Amino acid sequence: MDTIIFIHGAWVTPYCWRYFMPWFAEQGYRLLAPAWPLKDRAICVQEEQPDPPLAKIGIPEILAHYKRIIRSQGQPPILIGHSFGGLIVQLLLDQGYGGGGIAICSVPPRGVWALDATSWKSLQLLWTVFGAPTRWPGILAPPEQETDEVAMLRAQGIELRLVPESRRIFRQLLRRAAAVDFRNPTRAPLLLVGCGADRAIPIDVQRRNWERYRKSRAVTDFALFPSLTHMAIAESGHEALAAHCLAWIEDRWGARINPRPTPRPAQTRAAHSN
Repeated sequence: MDTIIFIHGAWVTPYCWRYFMPWFAEQGYRLLAPAWPLKDRAICVQEEQPDPPLAKIGIPEILAHYKRIIRSQGQPPILIGHSFGGLIVQLLLDQGYGGGGIAICSVPPRGVWALDATSWKSLQLLWTVFGAPTRWPGILAPPEQETDEVAMLRAQGIELRLVPESRRIFRQLLRRAAAVDFRNPTRAPLLLVGCGADRAIPIDVQRRNWERYRKSRAVTDFALFPSLTHMAIAESGHEALAAHCLAWIEDRWGARINPRPTPRPAQTRAAHSN
């Protein structure tokens, strides 16, 4: 049985995958959604009592955590990551871990300009994350959610629970810890998914991320979902995204099981394949 490992992003826990994962379970995949280091406590406990050692967690610690899990599998698993988890997927694949990966609304690796100059929210997020250098150590409180996004999710019956996060992971985005070899010819297949209504990681950033891989002989695909937001894995429309991811896995992975046919949704478009 083929295994898929789901990797969540910053400020969240594996709870964020609860709407997305069932689509893959129904197709016969074995699913794992391990929490980042120090993120496996109950959400209410993390909200009320941030664990002080969390401040020491950085990208290398997160990578080491998932490498141990991947090495424990019988064969290289498929990796699916969202937001900061998408960056973790890119880093793991570049370092030879995983048989293929999907990065949804991914934070880009070092070397990709990660801000949309026209987005005031991007600049606000930058200051929230970095602020003055004297504030870099420590733990970040969850970002305040925009009223319209909260209302949209609630209207769909979706609850988004955010928890405190290590500031260290964001500081390391500017360092070697977040770097990949964009020309790596031996990297396993990668699908980058961009969402047109994403305010956190604008679609132009997603495209720049994909374009950096275009000179590699490794397979790098790009798919655009114009109407989905940064929380594409949970909001209405995640069904089409899941169907596309399943179809891509079947195309690129060559799974040994025979899932039910899942036609590619019309609103999803594969922009390019290297």
